[in-house]
Amino acid sequence: MRIIRNFIVGLLLVFVGIAAIMLIPSPQPPASKPWEVTVMTDNNISVFGIHLGNTDYKTAQEELRIFGKTAIFTDPDNKATVEAYFDSVNLGGLSAKMVLNLDVPEDKVAAMLQRASVGKLQPSGAHQHELVEEDKQFLLSSPVAAITYIPSVRLSREMIQERFGEPDSIDVGLPDDKGNTSESWSYQALNLTVIFGSTGKTILIYQTK
Repeated sequence: MRIIRNFIVGLLLVFVGIAAIMLIPSPQPPASKPWEVTVMTDNNISVFGIHLGNTDYKTAQEELRIFGKTAIFTDPDNKATVEAYFDSVNLGGLSAKMVLNLDVPEDKVAAMLQRASVGKLQPSGAHQHELVEEDKQFLLSSPVAAITYIPSVRLSREMIQERFGEPDSIDVGLPDDKGNTSESWSYQALNLTVIFGSTGKTILIYQTK
Protein backbone atom coordinates (compact mmCIF):
# COMPACT_ATOMS: atom_id res chain seq x y z
CA MET A 1 0.00 0.00 0.00
CA ARG A 2 2.81 2.39 0.86
CA ILE A 3 4.41 1.82 -2.54
CA ILE A 4 1.09 2.50 -4.28
CA ARG A 5 0.56 5.65 -2.20
CA ASN A 6 4.04 6.94 -3.05
CA PHE A 7 3.40 6.22 -6.73
CA ILE A 8 0.12 8.16 -6.68
CA VAL A 9 1.75 11.09 -4.85
CA GLY A 10 4.60 11.13 -7.34
CA LEU A 11 2.17 11.02 -10.25
CA LEU A 12 0.21 13.94 -8.80
CA LEU A 13 3.41 15.96 -8.42
CA VAL A 14 4.23 15.32 -12.07
CA PHE A 15 0.78 16.57 -13.14
CA VAL A 16 1.11 19.65 -10.93
CA GLY A 17 4.52 20.39 -12.43
CA ILE A 18 3.18 20.07 -15.99
CA ALA A 19 0.23 22.34 -15.17
CA ALA A 20 2.55 24.95 -13.66
CA ILE A 21 4.72 24.96 -16.77
CA MET A 22 1.66 25.38 -19.00
CA LEU A 23 0.52 28.39 -16.98
CA ILE A 24 3.81 30.23 -17.48
CA PRO A 25 3.21 32.74 -20.30
CA SER A 26 5.42 32.12 -23.31
CA PRO A 27 7.42 35.10 -24.55
CA GLN A 28 5.68 36.86 -27.44
CA PRO A 29 7.80 37.59 -30.52
CA PRO A 30 8.24 41.31 -31.19
CA ALA A 31 5.72 42.84 -33.59
CA SER A 32 5.39 46.34 -34.98
CA LYS A 33 2.36 48.46 -34.14
CA PRO A 34 0.20 50.45 -36.61
CA TRP A 35 1.93 53.75 -35.76
CA GLU A 36 5.42 52.37 -36.33
CA VAL A 37 5.79 53.52 -39.93
CA THR A 38 9.09 53.96 -41.77
CA VAL A 39 9.49 55.92 -45.00
CA MET A 40 11.79 53.92 -47.29
CA THR A 41 14.25 55.19 -49.89
CA ASP A 42 11.68 54.70 -52.68
CA ASN A 43 9.31 57.05 -50.75
CA ASN A 44 6.99 54.15 -50.01
CA ILE A 45 6.46 53.05 -46.43
CA SER A 46 7.15 49.98 -44.35
CA VAL A 47 4.61 48.99 -41.67
CA PHE A 48 4.05 45.65 -39.91
CA GLY A 49 7.30 44.54 -41.56
CA ILE A 50 5.74 45.01 -45.02
CA HIS A 51 7.46 47.35 -47.48
CA LEU A 52 4.60 48.47 -49.74
CA GLY A 53 5.31 48.00 -53.42
CA ASN A 54 8.22 45.68 -52.57
CA THR A 55 7.22 42.91 -50.15
CA ASP A 56 5.36 40.04 -51.81
CA TYR A 57 2.30 38.35 -50.36
CA LYS A 58 4.18 35.21 -49.28
CA THR A 59 6.67 37.27 -47.25
CA ALA A 60 3.86 39.42 -45.84
CA GLN A 61 2.17 36.30 -44.45
CA GLU A 62 5.44 35.29 -42.81
CA GLU A 63 5.74 38.74 -41.22
CA LEU A 64 2.15 38.60 -39.94
CA ARG A 65 2.60 34.98 -38.83
CA ILE A 66 -0.80 34.01 -40.22
CA PHE A 67 -2.21 32.77 -43.53
CA GLY A 68 -4.78 34.90 -45.34
CA LYS A 69 -7.43 34.15 -47.95
CA THR A 70 -7.29 35.64 -51.44
CA ALA A 71 -10.09 36.64 -53.81
CA ILE A 72 -10.98 39.10 -56.55
CA PHE A 73 -13.60 41.71 -55.70
CA THR A 74 -15.56 43.57 -58.38
CA ASP A 75 -17.52 46.71 -57.55
CA PRO A 76 -20.82 47.74 -59.22
CA ASP A 77 -18.75 49.45 -61.96
CA ASN A 78 -16.94 46.13 -62.58
CA LYS A 79 -13.64 47.54 -61.32
CA ALA A 80 -11.63 44.59 -59.99
CA THR A 81 -9.22 44.45 -57.07
CA VAL A 82 -7.18 41.49 -55.86
CA GLU A 83 -7.22 41.22 -52.08
CA ALA A 84 -5.87 39.04 -49.31
CA TYR A 85 -7.93 39.29 -46.15
CA PHE A 86 -7.38 38.26 -42.55
CA ASP A 87 -10.32 38.02 -40.16
CA SER A 88 -8.11 38.38 -37.08
CA VAL A 89 -4.48 39.44 -36.81
CA ASN A 90 -2.81 40.01 -33.44
CA LEU A 91 0.24 42.27 -33.56
CA GLY A 92 1.81 44.05 -30.64
CA GLY A 93 -1.13 43.17 -28.40
CA LEU A 94 -3.69 44.68 -30.81
CA SER A 95 -6.27 42.51 -32.55
CA ALA A 96 -7.56 43.67 -35.92
CA LYS A 97 -8.99 42.74 -39.28
CA MET A 98 -6.62 43.35 -42.17
CA VAL A 99 -6.85 43.51 -45.95
CA LEU A 100 -3.87 43.54 -48.30
CA ASN A 101 -4.38 44.87 -51.83
CA LEU A 102 -2.09 43.02 -54.21
CA ASP A 103 -0.50 44.57 -57.30
CA VAL A 104 -1.45 42.35 -60.23
CA PRO A 105 -1.33 43.32 -63.95
CA GLU A 106 -4.77 44.05 -65.44
CA ASP A 107 -4.49 41.35 -68.10
CA LYS A 108 -3.64 38.79 -65.44
CA VAL A 109 -6.62 39.90 -63.31
CA ALA A 110 -8.91 39.50 -66.33
CA ALA A 111 -7.63 35.99 -66.96
CA MET A 112 -8.02 35.08 -63.29
CA LEU A 113 -11.62 36.33 -63.34
CA GLN A 114 -12.42 34.01 -66.26
CA ARG A 115 -11.24 31.03 -64.21
CA ALA A 116 -12.80 32.21 -60.91
CA SER A 117 -16.19 31.29 -59.48
CA VAL A 118 -19.31 33.37 -60.05
CA GLY A 119 -19.14 36.35 -57.73
CA LYS A 120 -21.02 36.28 -54.42
CA LEU A 121 -22.72 39.54 -53.51
CA GLN A 122 -21.23 41.19 -50.41
CA PRO A 123 -22.95 43.66 -48.03
CA SER A 124 -20.82 46.43 -49.55
CA GLY A 125 -22.36 45.79 -52.98
CA ALA A 126 -19.17 44.22 -54.35
CA HIS A 127 -18.95 40.66 -55.66
CA GLN A 128 -16.38 38.23 -54.29
CA HIS A 129 -14.88 35.76 -56.78
CA GLU A 130 -13.09 32.67 -55.44
CA LEU A 131 -9.84 31.86 -57.25
CA VAL A 132 -8.58 28.56 -58.59
CA GLU A 133 -5.60 27.05 -56.81
CA GLU A 134 -3.16 27.90 -59.64
CA ASP A 135 -3.97 31.61 -59.31
CA LYS A 136 -3.73 31.52 -55.52
CA GLN A 137 -0.19 30.20 -55.89
CA PHE A 138 0.64 32.93 -58.41
CA LEU A 139 -0.44 35.63 -55.95
CA LEU A 140 2.21 34.55 -53.44
CA SER A 141 4.78 36.43 -55.52
CA SER A 142 2.62 39.54 -56.04
CA PRO A 143 3.71 42.70 -54.16
CA VAL A 144 1.49 44.29 -51.53
CA ALA A 145 0.27 47.70 -52.76
CA ALA A 146 -1.93 48.77 -49.86
CA ILE A 147 -2.99 47.71 -46.37
CA THR A 148 -6.34 48.34 -44.70
CA TYR A 149 -6.11 47.87 -40.94
CA ILE A 150 -9.28 47.80 -38.78
CA PRO A 151 -8.50 47.37 -35.06
CA SER A 152 -11.09 45.68 -32.86
CA VAL A 153 -10.82 48.55 -30.36
CA ARG A 154 -11.63 52.11 -31.36
CA LEU A 155 -8.59 54.38 -31.66
CA SER A 156 -9.55 57.87 -30.56
CA ARG A 157 -8.67 61.05 -32.40
CA GLU A 158 -6.43 62.01 -29.48
CA MET A 159 -4.53 58.73 -29.73
CA ILE A 160 -4.06 59.05 -33.51
CA GLN A 161 -2.88 62.65 -33.14
CA GLU A 162 -0.46 61.66 -30.39
CA ARG A 163 1.02 58.88 -32.54
CA PHE A 164 1.04 60.53 -35.99
CA GLY A 165 0.81 64.26 -35.26
CA GLU A 166 -1.46 66.81 -36.89
CA PRO A 167 -3.00 65.57 -40.17
CA ASP A 168 -2.30 67.45 -43.40
CA SER A 169 -6.02 67.64 -44.10
CA ILE A 170 -9.37 66.58 -42.64
CA ASP A 171 -12.41 65.73 -44.76
CA VAL A 172 -15.85 65.35 -43.17
CA GLY A 173 -18.31 63.03 -44.87
CA LEU A 174 -22.04 63.51 -45.33
CA PRO A 175 -24.33 62.48 -42.45
CA ASP A 176 -25.81 58.98 -42.58
CA ASP A 177 -29.43 58.06 -41.84
CA LYS A 178 -28.81 58.56 -38.12
CA GLY A 179 -27.07 61.88 -38.56
CA ASN A 180 -23.59 60.48 -37.84
CA THR A 181 -20.66 61.62 -39.94
CA SER A 182 -17.23 60.17 -40.68
CA GLU A 183 -13.89 61.97 -40.78
CA SER A 184 -10.93 61.23 -43.01
CA TRP A 185 -7.47 62.36 -41.84
CA SER A 186 -4.68 62.46 -44.41
CA TYR A 187 -0.95 62.09 -43.64
CA GLN A 188 0.74 62.66 -46.98
CA ALA A 189 4.33 61.95 -45.93
CA LEU A 190 3.28 58.53 -44.59
CA ASN A 191 0.89 57.67 -47.46
CA LEU A 192 -1.66 57.13 -44.70
CA THR A 193 -5.37 57.85 -44.38
CA VAL A 194 -7.16 57.41 -41.06
CA ILE A 195 -10.95 57.17 -41.16
CA PHE A 196 -13.09 57.65 -38.10
CA GLY A 197 -16.24 55.90 -39.23
CA SER A 198 -19.78 56.89 -38.36
CA THR A 199 -20.20 53.47 -36.71
CA GLY A 200 -17.33 54.15 -34.30
CA LYS A 201 -14.70 52.05 -36.09
CA THR A 202 -11.25 53.44 -36.85
CA ILE A 203 -9.76 52.42 -40.20
CA LEU A 204 -6.12 52.95 -41.19
CA ILE A 205 -5.28 52.74 -44.89
CA TYR A 206 -1.61 52.62 -45.94
CA GLN A 207 -0.86 52.98 -49.67
CA THR A 208 1.97 53.20 -52.15
CA LYS A 209 2.89 56.50 -53.79
